[in-house]
Amino acid sequence: MTRGFLILFVLSTFGAVFSGCISAKDENAGGRAVNPPSRNPLERMRNTASPGHGFKYFDGVGWKYLPPGVKAEMFTMTAEDLFALAQEAFAEGDNTKALFAARWLHVHHPGADLAPEARRLVAQVYEKRGFHENAFQEYQALLDAHPNYDATKRAEVAQRMFDIANEYLDGKWFRWKIPYQERMYLPVFSSMSRTAKLYGQVVSNAPYGELAASAQFGVGQAHERALTGFWGFFADEKAYKKATEAYQLLADRYQKRPGDAPRPNQAEIDRVVGEAGFQVAAIFEVQANEGVYDQSMAERAINAFKDFRVLNAGNPSLKPKLDEATERINRLHLERVRGAIAIAEFYERRGKWIAAYKYFGETSARAAAVEGLAAKDSPAYEEAQRMNEQAKASLSRVAKKSVRETLDLAEVIQNVDLSGLKNLSDRLLESVEHASRRIELNLRLPESELRAAVAGDESEYQTVLAIKKSAGETLPAVQAEFDRREAEANKE
Repeated sequence: MTRGFLILFVLSTFGAVFSGCISAKDENAGGRAVNPPSRNPLERMRNTASPGHGFKYFDGVGWKYLPPGVKAEMFTMTAEDLFALAQEAFAEGDNTKALFAARWLHVHHPGADLAPEARRLVAQVYEKRGFHENAFQEYQALLDAHPNYDATKRAEVAQRMFDIANEYLDGKWFRWKIPYQERMYLPVFSSMSRTAKLYGQVVSNAPYGELAASAQFGVGQAHERALTGFWGFFADEKAYKKATEAYQLLADRYQKRPGDAPRPNQAEIDRVVGEAGFQVAAIFEVQANEGVYDQSMAERAINAFKDFRVLNAGNPSLKPKLDEATERINRLHLERVRGAIAIAEFYERRGKWIAAYKYFGETSARAAAVEGLAAKDSPAYEEAQRMNEQAKASLSRVAKKSVRETLDLAEVIQNVDLSGLKNLSDRLLESVEHASRRIELNLRLPESELRAAVAGDESEYQTVLAIKKSAGETLPAVQAEFDRREAEANKE
């Protein structure tokens, strides 16, 4: 069914293109049409309005397609007359005639003073018809073909190209213009990769022009928005890297350095460079939020936001961003706190009490740091305070679990005679080693935590210390016995 639709579409397209190829009237037949009149009302109307249009041979010119409403005498007009005709047609809304006259001028009179203006008019017709990418290409062709084009007008063309790129950045759909005609098209959706190329062309045309910094920022913005894909599909993860590189290039190239003379639009350049630094940090933040257990990106984001604040502290135009950077730093600290909590809970579920204790301690320290940075009336402060209290309670809980397991394991080593280890089976010896190692590990807690875990019971505290001492003596003795057995086995 799809193939059939494509065949019908191609046939209808070619039919539309060649529908104007109608024979001319025979002068010797008294003005009567050589071919029978068309039954198509639209075609009859076009024949009546412009009887000379179609694909025909013209003396001195060759085979040419003459659109409806365009007269063959245009082929012999001067550049000035062609441009005047094109301007008049464009003002009257006859885009077909304006396009044909302007294109004929710059193709067949390339050295004329009006040739660049004709190219510009072609681009304006494309814009009027909604073919903005084609207009962009025509503007670029103008700049390439006429490097000595008036500076003021060149700046106007560059601005228009920048504006077209902005429209696509805002979500405007690209169009594929059907070849060999100037009206029909197929929509091809929004494309941030193509938009980035448009901005990149603006930068390439004038790397240090007034629009260069803003266009380079647009390259980064387009790559960032490519992450959303098409309703979430076709998102390119490489866009993270491309966007970051675009912003970093912007900062490297346009950051004002000591001794640099200010440019005419220096304030705008400073703002854009600052915004680029903020966006780099924001990209790191997005990546940090994608993985709870990888905190490296969170650290990079925090440092990038701090750099942004230091470099732009005196820029009043970035005051809102500076305040936002502070909030985001606090939020990233909280994200790191959540990451530490997740790791601690992971170890707690698996009975790794000391590892859990370590990460709950890190959680408490990081939460306390956020409390010190955030304003006391901010959500970040309240969240950090809650997490700190939760982490402290968890520290006490895992310390008690660690001591409780130690007391349970003590039975395995209490009645072991270290002088008679050689009489134990391998299996029993492994059990003693495992218990000793777990006890030694579980009691790697501060003295205050050990006392708190036994609720201040001095007798039980002394028991725990005795178990710790016993495990410390048993473990090396067991390891020595294993070494002896291995040596004997190797000797045999």
